[in-house]
Amino acid sequence: MLNATMLLLICSLTAQAAETREQIYRIGADVDAQGHITATQVDPGVPISIAPVLASAVKQWQFVPAKLNGRSVPAHTFISAKLQALPNASGQYNLRISFAGNGPKFDRAGRQPPYPRDAVHRRQAAFVFINATVQPDGRLADMTVNSQFAEWPVSASFKDAALKIARTWHFIPEQVDGPPVATQVRIPMNFTLRDQILAPEQVKILREAARKESAMANAEVALPTVPLPSEQEVALDSPLQPNANAVATIITAP
Repeated sequence: MLNATMLLLICSLTAQAAETREQIYRIGADVDAQGHITATQVDPGVPISIAPVLASAVKQWQFVPAKLNGRSVPAHTFISAKLQALPNASGQYNLRISFAGNGPKFDRAGRQPPYPRDAVHRRQAAFVFINATVQPDGRLADMTVNSQFAEWPVSASFKDAALKIARTWHFIPEQVDGPPVATQVRIPMNFTLRDQILAPEQVKILREAARKESAMANAEVALPTVPLPSEQEVALDSPLQPNANAVATIITAP
């Protein structure tokens, strides 16, 4: 069933331009006390042709079981699955589905931070991350803001803008044996303008970061323009950790 669905999806992509396309999808996952995924919940907005592909792939993955008072217990998390459509020599596409992380669920759609006026005047860009705790009620606490790059200082106005929008955010927390639990997260945030001014050193920083990310993913990426860092949030201490031997990339044949 999984192969048949993927074949239909691949065929639907053959008429598109021969370029790599990718998308991150969040999928709710119930994980039992042995670390097996017993049920998934795909968001309603995921295309109907893709939803069964993602659900079937995710159910093949496995986690190190969550612990409570020293014993393994069931838990609930949200998995980030990367789906890539990769052009091949025959003019069609292969599909690759890979694990990209797990943690609380966050939707920042439509919630853009206010751009500092002084930075607009100077056409400045900034790349920061927020370290915070997702509380059991879904709100953020213990928030701090830092630059994503040690050699790229960030002004106080960018940090204030990041904190202002972060105070309005809400997460769906992870659960351990039923009740919601707190999770430490790191949330990247990009401040960019259409006609921003970047120094040569800043362009070099962004390109080097993109190269390192592609190398870690064992992928090759073209850099025709200045690449921007990902804004994918990361859970730092999720109660469910992926089993390194059982969370694998799935690649389909054309």
